[in-house]
Amino acid sequence: MKSECILLVLAIFVSFFGCQFKGPATVPDELLGVWETSAPKYKDCFLRLTKDTLTFANRDLDNIDVNSISKIEKIHREKGILYTIHYENREGQEYKFPFYYDPLKGGAIRFKNQEGIEWRKADVPSNENSS
Repeated sequence: MKSECILLVLAIFVSFFGCQFKGPATVPDELLGVWETSAPKYKDCFLRLTKDTLTFANRDLDNIDVNSISKIEKIHREKGILYTIHYENREGQEYKFPFYYDPLKGGAIRFKNQEGIEWRKADVPSNENSS
């Protein structure tokens, strides 16, 4: 009986801590790239997703915000796939970036708080390494 309790406690301990230690978060391939919208409010802006960074920038590149991704959540919903990217800015502040991804028609992103604005991958090839 005592050995069964020890094994049970050990199994719970291993499963709890085994679930806690995860490798670095990586962005799924379908989301990699530069995303832009035709919405007038964001006409000079884009966002870029690499395997481990989320960048918000404008076309003049005088405002670039590169953030490290720490975690990615994925939930299937009626509106598409809800991704929530957890990231840290340069100062170490943590943020969440929730958006819906629709794989139809080449893929589109809609921010959870601005579902009326559609973002699509830019056709501009990038010579930067995407990782």
